[in-house]
Amino acid sequence: MTHKAGSARPTVITRTIAVCLSVCVSLTACATIPMTGPVVPGEGGDVSGDPYDGYVRLLPAGPQPGVAPEGLVDGFLKDMGSFEDDHKAARSYMLPPTAEDWSPNGAVRVFNDLDSADFDADISADGLTATVRVRSNLVADIDESGKYVPTQVGAALLDETFTLARENEDPEGEWRIQDLPDELLLSELDVERTHRPFNLYYLNPEGTALVPDPVYLPVSTDKLAERLLRKLISGPTDWLSPSVESAFPEDARVDLEIDSQRAVIDIRGVSDPDEYAMGAQIAWTLRQLPEVQEFTLQIDGEDVSFPNSDGDSADRPRPGSELWSRVSPGAISSGIRAYYTQEGQLWSASDWSAESFGDVEPVPGPLGRGDVRLERFAVSIDESTIAGITQGGREVVTGFVSPGARTDEVLDEGLFTDLSWDINGDLWVVEETRDEEDGDDDEESEDASEAEGDPNLSGSGTEEPPEPGDSTLWVLRDGDEVARVQVNGLRDHSLVSFQISRDGTRAAVITEQDGQRSLKVGRVSRDGDGQVTVDAFITLGRGVEDLIDVAWRSSDQLVVLGSREGGAPQALLVSLDGGSPAASAGTPAAGMVTISGAPGQPLLAGSDDGNIWASNDPLNWQNVVEGGSPTFPG
Repeated sequence: MTHKAGSARPTVITRTIAVCLSVCVSLTACATIPMTGPVVPGEGGDVSGDPYDGYVRLLPAGPQPGVAPEGLVDGFLKDMGSFEDDHKAARSYMLPPTAEDWSPNGAVRVFNDLDSADFDADISADGLTATVRVRSNLVADIDESGKYVPTQVGAALLDETFTLARENEDPEGEWRIQDLPDELLLSELDVERTHRPFNLYYLNPEGTALVPDPVYLPVSTDKLAERLLRKLISGPTDWLSPSVESAFPEDARVDLEIDSQRAVIDIRGVSDPDEYAMGAQIAWTLRQLPEVQEFTLQIDGEDVSFPNSDGDSADRPRPGSELWSRVSPGAISSGIRAYYTQEGQLWSASDWSAESFGDVEPVPGPLGRGDVRLERFAVSIDESTIAGITQGGREVVTGFVSPGARTDEVLDEGLFTDLSWDINGDLWVVEETRDEEDGDDDEESEDASEAEGDPNLSGSGTEEPPEPGDSTLWVLRDGDEVARVQVNGLRDHSLVSFQISRDGTRAAVITEQDGQRSLKVGRVSRDGDGQVTVDAFITLGRGVEDLIDVAWRSSDQLVVLGSREGGAPQALLVSLDGGSPAASAGTPAAGMVTISGAPGQPLLAGSDDGNIWASNDPLNWQNVVEGGSPTFPG
């Protein structure tokens, strides 16, 4: 038989951090469910507010007397969201041997909700055993390392079977679970209630920036700092591991002592440790926990001194010290300029208000003078070099930002569509490849582009995307040495937009398949022969449609132009944790076609009528200057 199972529902209560630390909350507390959106960070890792805020403790109902097999499993799934006392509530639904042996592997299967789940029960002829098959829409998987991987909407099914038996093999005994999956099975609502995204921080291969590795952890005040540090030291998630390095060796042993305000991390068995890198990884990870005000790093029991840090003493640095900014996840300085086009020239500005740009000047060199007309451009992280795609898309040129500079052609005889820089001085370029018979169309497109004059309207997102497989990705090491990048996992997708992360380890892309656009993020890896690969793409921005443009807002957050539920195009903030819903970046201005962001900076958007808009707060966009394609370095 197939039906929706019903049983007594557990009670949920909200508790504050102070109460969490001291006493249990009474049954009369208000029941609330957190609907958290992504945080807008400064350089990455700074959390606004309290990560424990909105944590809801479940008061489980427990197994009900006389409940049928499907009702027992339904109640078990409801109470599985209680993490207190090592899942004591969930174990109460099991036979004693099963309850004693059951050890969840840390993975979570996230389904839609219990109200829409199907339960199929099959009771044996002797009435002593039963199986219950549970099916629901699968929303995501959280693997054992904490990585949240969303599934395509409607594309995956949760299908799990439970084996039940009567207690004491008595035909009149209560049903209890005898065999069950190793993973936790939680509804979306339970994950929102019990888990929070946190970043672990690792180094990019060049050691020039920290890279956030988002993980989902159950939230309680019970040793959260210890759990976070142990995960950090044990290494990155399987997804990010090929792209990053850790200062903590795989065989490192760790002893932790954590009190209400201080953490002591003793790393043992490490030869030739990189103490600064270890300290930076710890500091940026601990910034997310407001209760940890300082930490001590020890190597084999000896305190490590960080003389230039903020703290009570050199061996007790604060996680928020400026000392750790040398490898900031933002991978960019706080004093960067914004760049844009106006009448064929490139301009920059360092000051902006709610009404206008200030300190505006043409970019020094030939590109600032408009000697070479560009369709798209990108500014290197150190702001020393500008790369551009010429009108018609046939060449890629670079030029230093200095009065006597000249432009160099670095790629030619192609149809180039996108480009971006990383912190290591590498330039990433997308080329659209076409059959030779399409050559006449390319020439007509080039002539039309040259006739347009001012490139303010470039990047509108209205161009037809290339056919699947018709895009090639190049990386120009140090902006010069050209290497082809292997892209895996997008064979059936058209590549509409590509932006490398400023730390150089991940790529954000907009793809199109059968007329539907998706936002994805892939990882960047390099093998021993120097081959660069972008693969393992994860779909983000569930519910975001009609995507036009994407940019890196920070190391762990994207900003996109798109719409939700058929609404008007607007700027949306999308967290890389995979589970947080897209958050609106304010009431949209009409005709936005390009978007750019950077850590600690306002969002900038270009519109199709030749105006630039800025947003310094989450509510309002202001028209600041005439021009197009506003962008920050990267």
